[in-house]
Amino acid sequence: LHDRAGAELLLEGLQHLFPAIERMWADTAYRGLKDWLRNVLGWQLSIPQHWWSGGTWMRAGAEPPTRPSGFQVLARRWVVERTIGWLTTNRRLAKDYERLVETGEMLLYLAMSRILLRRLTRKER
Repeated sequence: LHDRAGAELLLEGLQHLFPAIERMWADTAYRGLKDWLRNVLGWQLSIPQHWWSGGTWMRAGAEPPTRPSGFQVLARRWVVERTIGWLTTNRRLAKDYERLVETGEMLLYLAMSRILLRRLTRKER
């Protein structure tokens, strides 16, 4: 099952459980999900991209801007990468060993609870 089709199955009906959600960020692989999200859930889908993706408008005869070299951080994309980094510090979540989806879900809740508790008990500096 492609990620986009799986996302529809996962997200369907969530607008009733989470009525405050209005916008969702996703990778370019989920571009086709934009219309479905708007029509079915009433949510907006934002896909962060670099400014040079898809071309750049400029005046005729003007020099094109130089594309930066090396790694460039995408807006909002770092949130997902950072969260995955936090979760994979837990050995059980570093690899997909679980037989039941419910077990994996429980371990995600446990890992995020651990992160939250650590932050709540940190002394003010």
